[in-house]
Amino acid sequence: MIALDHIAIWSNNLFDTTYRISQGTGIGNCDGGFFPGLGFGQKVISLGGDVYIEVESMADHQQVLDRSRTSIEMERQIAHGDCFAAWCLRSDDIGEMNAFSRHFGKPLTEGIPGGKFRMSGESSAKTRHIPVFWESWFIGMPNIYYVPDLSSHSSRLPPQEGTGKVVAQGVTAIEIGGSEDDLKRWLGDVCDPRQFSFDIGYNNKDHGLYEVFFDTDDGPKSIRLNPVVSR
Repeated sequence: MIALDHIAIWSNNLFDTTYRISQGTGIGNCDGGFFPGLGFGQKVISLGGDVYIEVESMADHQQVLDRSRTSIEMERQIAHGDCFAAWCLRSDDIGEMNAFSRHFGKPLTEGIPGGKFRMSGESSAKTRHIPVFWESWFIGMPNIYYVPDLSSHSSRLPPQEGTGKVVAQGVTAIEIGGSEDDLKRWLGDVCDPRQFSFDIGYNNKDHGLYEVFFDTDDGPKSIRLNPVVSR
């Protein structure tokens, strides 16, 4: 089954951005780990319903000094402030993932370069996905991750004490650029976006995520940011 998995926010300072989101929504946050191959650090804010926000910024300053590909791209994306870098889907069915592979004409990517590590030492280096984020995020379209087991999913990490008491209860809608036909073409015959558990509003602007709406035990809330800067 295809579902919304996570939303990536890129920022100049993941601590400041995460703090402001938690202060604005009342939802707590926690440490999400780091990506040694990409140079990112990460904070996590759960939106409920096994969906989370990952707030990321460059943590490896050597990569910035060396002008790595990821540091240059992040610099480009956050030139005008925090942005929604991506909205990402997941499937728990390897048959669906193989169907996406045929649709995109590419093999499943077997892992995140360098892996992702939490402070516990747990790694998600073997997370399979398609397409790679270079070929999806920066044209404002979602990629899909194979997540057969949600028991260690980042959305289920407990918030750090004192960061927020509001409990999110699931994403209800998103606003994205482009049209419904654009998204249908991107996903092919593997799934129909009208079957998703959340509503999608299309604004016919540049592709990317513009706003996410979600329920909480403190009422409905939303987060609106700049969309990704498409290539």
